[in-house]
Amino acid sequence: MKKYMTGAVRLSAMVAGMMMAWQAAAAQPKELNLGILGGQNATQQIGDNQCVKAFLDKELNVDTKLRNSSDYSGVIQGLLGGKVDVVLSMSPSSYASVYLNNPKAVDIVGIAVDDKDQSRGYHSVVIVKADSPYKTLDDLKGKAFGFADPDSTSGYLIPNHAFKEKFGGNADNKYNNTFSSVTFSGGHEQ
Repeated sequence: MKKYMTGAVRLSAMVAGMMMAWQAAAAQPKELNLGILGGQNATQQIGDNQCVKAFLDKELNVDTKLRNSSDYSGVIQGLLGGKVDVVLSMSPSSYASVYLNNPKAVDIVGIAVDDKDQSRGYHSVVIVKADSPYKTLDDLKGKAFGFADPDSTSGYLIPNHAFKEKFGGNADNKYNNTFSSVTFSGGHEQ
């Protein structure tokens, strides 16, 4: 229950921020294009966000269109191309990608964090099969390595930085040939 209340508080804060921003605009938009980040299949993405759509429709008096994307790149391109108006949650890497391409295409309306006990943090993990012999990053030397998405903070940006520090090089040279190959799976779900 606490998880849902936390989500409701975050959503309310974001909507309040959007309402303040829109009140400053000359004309009230009739349609809101909400970008939904990849991470699950398209049908599930749309279904899971119907309650968000209904809430935004009612509170903002707009017709909310859910614009799902199979990966971060789709949402980034949607913001840059003017096809997406709002993204409720965006990775720091994706935000930076949009901002560096066009600073006027994106703005942070609000950030809501519930971390009173500081138990949360930003985590990026390497996952292997439970019965595999790999227990450390060094055990993966000479093996193929797959990142999630090149526009993902936890799925590429953070581990890429850590690998550069640990092994040197970069993804193009397989971190000084530490790995036999380096690929992208296409997203977090793969």
